[in-house]
Amino acid sequence: MSEIKSLYVEMVIPQLAEKGGLDRIINDLAEHLSHKADLEFHVVQLVDTGLKWWNDHALPTNLFKAQDDPSFMDTAHAYAAYLQGLERAPDVIMATGWPITVTIAREAIRQAGIRTVLVAYPHMTLQEGEEKGVGGVACIKDADVAFAISPQVETEIRNGGLSLRTLRVNNGIRMPKSLTDRGKPGCTHKLLYVGRLVEGKNLPMVFRAMAYTKEPWSLQIAGQGELEKTKEQAAIFGVSDRVEFCGFLNDPYADAEEISFVIMPSNYEGFCMVIPEALSRGIPVITTPVGCATEVIKPGENGYLVNIDDATMLSQILDMIAEEKLPIPDPTVCRASVDAYELRHAMEHIYNELLKLGKEGG
Repeated sequence: MSEIKSLYVEMVIPQLAEKGGLDRIINDLAEHLSHKADLEFHVVQLVDTGLKWWNDHALPTNLFKAQDDPSFMDTAHAYAAYLQGLERAPDVIMATGWPITVTIAREAIRQAGIRTVLVAYPHMTLQEGEEKGVGGVACIKDADVAFAISPQVETEIRNGGLSLRTLRVNNGIRMPKSLTDRGKPGCTHKLLYVGRLVEGKNLPMVFRAMAYTKEPWSLQIAGQGELEKTKEQAAIFGVSDRVEFCGFLNDPYADAEEISFVIMPSNYEGFCMVIPEALSRGIPVITTPVGCATEVIKPGENGYLVNIDDATMLSQILDMIAEEKLPIPDPTVCRASVDAYELRHAMEHIYNELLKLGKEGG
């Protein structure tokens, strides 16, 4: 009997300029797949920004340096040349990160003259991609299959008129061994935001809501970005004295004993790792309906949903929590609500889908 050849999966990413959610997902997936005897996994980064984001399992092949400033066609030509130089063409190529990576990969596949299954694996909403100029739904159509990391991305693909086969996959989280020790403090009127300080995260919505509430709520911010601009926004709404900027924290939930809720006011999210991460620590979440929120959040059980950019609605929810008209969810219920996002479970699901695609492509 001839030996069964292993499946060769390649992930191509545009570039990573900062650490956040995507680098963790790539590293976690690479580590998980490294233990699979029937699968070989490799990462190609089109442009190396100089950031060392990878672990030993995700060491990438870099095609350009940032100072090269390659064009769209430059990256496609370089990736095509790389593919032609391989002893074996990938069975599956996962075009990851920006939607435009799918179009670059498709052009490279055409130029290289290889046969492979191209998977669109965007880690942002297609709306965000369009607004940032890194591709949208028109790019996703170049794929054979799409991996949708949230109901929001899945809906965008469907509403974009694409007949593309779309598979739901989750970003995995490492489940902590224990819940954050929050005791039973009742409502502390304290919120925690974890994430970058950029426009799309819409922190001014929280500042406005804090200005409207009957009881004074405070906000702890764990993240980096447009710090001075964010401080100015808090000052505009007169809540600076109730906002604490903590900078980047390796474990922002470690000292969250007095936090009543994690707040996520984003206008859009591809997945939003913060939601399941906070819940896994037993901390309920108030969030806009972005990323995995509509799938995960069950109002009253593990958090609350608030309309995008609706500071009035958020202030009303906070008032009702303070007045005990809405409950603070139980930590154990919060933890149990994200069991499906446990890292090994999520990565194994992706592995199984890759195996199926490899067999279909073969």
